[in-house]
Amino acid sequence: MGSTSRNERKQDRQSVIQALADETHRPLDDVDRIFTETYERLDSDARIKDFLILLTSKTVRDELRK
Repeated sequence: MGSTSRNERKQDRQSVIQALADETHRPLDDVDRIFTETYERLDSDARIKDFLILLTSKTVRDELRK
């Protein structure tokens, strides 16, 4: 288990979600929903979770750009 607390990860996720919404000019609620669904899907299969927020961010960004 990493040294990052659950609260810090949640804050990181919220920052990334806000940045994605700003970058893509999409409503925050839409980005939050897509990010959460993607994060949960990737998290269920991930053995190493250190870069899960980064991987989720890239996946969501790519999806929003389609």
